[in-house]
Amino acid sequence: MDNLLDLFSFEGRANRAWYFWHILLDDLVMFTLATVFAVLMFVTGTPLFAVPLAGVVIGGIWAGVAVTVKRLHDLDRPGWHWWLLLIPLVNIYMGLVLLFAKGTQGPNQFGRDPLMAAKVDGYLEA
Repeated sequence: MDNLLDLFSFEGRANRAWYFWHILLDDLVMFTLATVFAVLMFVTGTPLFAVPLAGVVIGGIWAGVAVTVKRLHDLDRPGWHWWLLLIPLVNIYMGLVLLFAKGTQGPNQFGRDPLMAAKVDGYLEA
């Protein structure tokens, strides 16, 4: 992933580590910013901070769904499988698969292997 806007894109693939760290850090940032805006809205007594609060929540949800779809792509699954995360009990299985299953080795229909791409692009020393 080359830039910040890639975080909001539904195209490409995400390996396990990239998925884990982005979900963890994105949720932490979203929770922190949402808390700050909610406290500011409560303290000032004005709805002025409702707009940035909504923006943070919508942006955080969008980024989380996009990263999850990329992780599904790495497993050679279509992005619509994200909806399976909304089904009780199935969501536990899917969550474990997203965190622990090894992605498709080599290129698949959604793009090149993110681990091989990192080595080719010079991000990892082999």
